Parts: sequence; structure tokens; C-alpha cells
Amino acid sequence: MSKYRFAIDVQFKSSVRDPRGETIERVLRTEKGLPIYHLRLGKSIHLEVEAENEVEATRIVHQACEDLLVNPVVEEYEVRTL
Repeated sequence: MSKYRFAIDVQFKSSVRDPRGETIERVLRTEKGLPIYHLRLGKSIHLEVEAENEVEATRIVHQACEDLLVNPVVEEYEVRTL
């Protein structure tokens, strides 16, 4: 079996408020004078999967996201191979 590395980028859905992101955006714009808008925070999860092939490894990562790593009610995610 081979090992495959992935990064999972998780963000709130656009319809969900991001109070931490809003606060950081406001500080950067009003206090620091930077022209920054629509700032949203997220998280990045890096992991390694042992599988027969990359297709199977990707399936495992998506299963982990759906089972535990991502809250599908308020978050969306993207999987990247590293």
C-alpha cells in the first residue's frame, strides 16, 4: 500500500456569518487602513492516508470529512492532494 498526503480546506458556507472574520476585517480596514473586504476564516487539515491507490485514498478522505471533520450544515470543504 502507498501513502497519500492531502490538505482539506474548510470554510463556513457563504450564507453563514463569520464573526471572527468580520472582526479581523474591520480591524484591518478601520485601524490599519488596509482595503480588505469579505474576509472569511477557515481551517486547514493536513493528513496522510494509506491506500491501494489515489482514488481510494481520496474516497477515504471524503468519508472522514463527511463523518467527522466537517459540519455540513454550516461548512463546506475542498480536498487537495499534496
